[in-house]
Amino acid sequence: METGMERRPASAAAPQGGQRQPKTRTRITTACTRCQKRKIRCDALSPACSACQRAGVPCVGGGTSREFPRSYVNDLEARIRWLESIVQEHAPDVDLSAGPGRSPSTEGGNPSRDLQATQQGQQAGDNQSPGKITDQLGLISLTSGTDLRFLGPSSGLFFTKFVLAGLGKRLHVDKESAPDTATDNLAIPSDLLVPQPKELPSDHKHARWLSQAYFNVVHLQFPFLHEPTYWEIIDKIYGDVEVGVVAEFQVFMVLAIGATILSRRTRVALSPEGYYASAMNLVAGAINMPSVSCVQCTLLLQMYALNNPTSGLSLWTLHHHGLAMVIELGLHRNVPESNFTPFEREIRRRIFWSTYTIDRLLSTLMGRPMGVVDEQCDLNHPADVDDSQLKTEHPKPRQGDEPLTNMSSAIHLFKLARLNSEIKCVLYCADREYPPYTQPVITDTESWRVDFLNRLRQWRQDIPRHGEASPRHYLNLWCEIKYHEVLMLILRPNPRFHNPDKATIRECFSSAMACSELYHRLYMTNMLHYGWMSVHSLFLSVMVMFYCVCTPRGIADEADFDALMRALKVSSDILSAMGEYWPEAKKSRDVLDRVSTATIRRFTQNLKATRNNSIAPDSQASVNPSSLLGSNHAADWTSIDLSSNSVPSLQFEDTNVVDVPFGLGYEALEQSFTSADILSHFFGSGADVMMGGAYDFEHARDRDADNSFGERLQDFGHPY
Repeated sequence: METGMERRPASAAAPQGGQRQPKTRTRITTACTRCQKRKIRCDALSPACSACQRAGVPCVGGGTSREFPRSYVNDLEARIRWLESIVQEHAPDVDLSAGPGRSPSTEGGNPSRDLQATQQGQQAGDNQSPGKITDQLGLISLTSGTDLRFLGPSSGLFFTKFVLAGLGKRLHVDKESAPDTATDNLAIPSDLLVPQPKELPSDHKHARWLSQAYFNVVHLQFPFLHEPTYWEIIDKIYGDVEVGVVAEFQVFMVLAIGATILSRRTRVALSPEGYYASAMNLVAGAINMPSVSCVQCTLLLQMYALNNPTSGLSLWTLHHHGLAMVIELGLHRNVPESNFTPFEREIRRRIFWSTYTIDRLLSTLMGRPMGVVDEQCDLNHPADVDDSQLKTEHPKPRQGDEPLTNMSSAIHLFKLARLNSEIKCVLYCADREYPPYTQPVITDTESWRVDFLNRLRQWRQDIPRHGEASPRHYLNLWCEIKYHEVLMLILRPNPRFHNPDKATIRECFSSAMACSELYHRLYMTNMLHYGWMSVHSLFLSVMVMFYCVCTPRGIADEADFDALMRALKVSSDILSAMGEYWPEAKKSRDVLDRVSTATIRRFTQNLKATRNNSIAPDSQASVNPSSLLGSNHAADWTSIDLSSNSVPSLQFEDTNVVDVPFGLGYEALEQSFTSADILSHFFGSGADVMMGGAYDFEHARDRDADNSFGERLQDFGHPY
């Protein structure tokens, strides 16, 4: 009997032995080194056990050959988050979602269960049904792990996705080659990436020079500051007179914006980020409670965000914060004259209309609802009076034949913002049944469009024309650009008019070509404003050109190929220049160049076919697409021999490409362009953007093949 007990296997040993073994293993694998050596109980708390916390010593984990602090993982995660925030701020074009995957256990869950859930989620995403894609209509995620963001049809993003996908299918656009990232992995000290606060210029003249750039560019469009008052503050500061924190904040912000403008025009680093960092040290005291000066500070932050991609500010959120203060202060309503002086009333009007114009610009560019409706605002336009005359007892507004003031162009742009509101309400409203309580009720949208176009053309005729010798002369061209932007907004396919006729497409094409030419004139005279909205405007104009030419019902048989290629080349050059400051512009240029190269390739095939049928082979001339749009973006257009007699129209009869539907197919979108939703980069201030799915891609392929591009835009009718 004893022998049998001695031969009994270990699994049949006394219960006490089976209970001690797992207890010993748990202690060895979880107890820290200090508790093991002292043979005391370890509660295994993270990042340090209670015993180590009481002793004030690092808690080093045991049970492994490598000793490391228990807080090691937490510290690493915190450092990764810090480094990613620096990358997002200073290298917004870097895709943080790429690279090695994260360990499932870093979230504190069960590793095997989390890994299994991740794999199942990936499989579900790969097999996502068309209905699920359609459910995400108009929503994007600006960064991985964040909530989806809404972008509506007026933003141009949906329109651009249609155009790029259609061109990829019709013109066989080459895939985007992988960029060379060998030089992107250089280790840069973090201290060099954080802008350091900068003191005011030592010379009073330098401060005035930087500030004058702001008043020559920004103030003439958004006159929410009073220029003479600003110069008084500058004189006080350099005269060692104490000024408030609000005034000091405004001075640093004006210097930051002025330095941004001059840095790009002179190609000299003037450290705008340093002045901005100094201003942000004062922001808590400058924006602490609703006031007129607080709204001015908020508007200055918005101007900086529009001009500098390194601000790290959410323009949409910042704008609506300022708009809320505008409403709270009653700046949107006329007030009794006895409550404010004439100067105070004018400043209130200027602040409101500057905020109103920004609201219309952002709501249109992002396709989002307007922040305040016109029916709730009864404020008159500011008086057409120079800043220098505003503090007089009775400022007299300019009469029709008198010289223009520094307010003339701004007031005219305010009027255009009201017209822009009308387009948003009538053409891009989510409710397809126009609200009956809205006055006037629009029942005939075609008649409304004819009337609106007449009013828009009258606005163009009334543009204040500054003399060529005036530093404000560039405003003439800028107002023309804004006119063409609004014109294209109403003429291109939209939720109300899905399928424009040929006359409408022809006018839309002419407007896009004119917009490109106007940007080129500003660029050649060194008066181009390298702002975020300029990047968006120019790229969308190019997309309109491609749509008007390549849609089957377009004007391919009428377009002058030479003029179109010149416009594309000019746009590519300007986007290259903008790409030095806005990464989104460089991405837009790359998309433009690939589509342009495909268009040229198609043209040269038609050119050879035409000449083969009309002239002898020995007299043929070949056209190399790369010579028209070279990689250095500096092709000499004057050397291209494309006389009007030898240039055929943009027809694709030789390949029957007209029969190819111009709708949006998922494969074309993914294969032709790595980032087909290129416009969405602008809405995230350079952050990586992933479209959720603004179209029912799978069902698009099942539609009739002879449907035109315009007919497929009936999906604009879906409520956003």
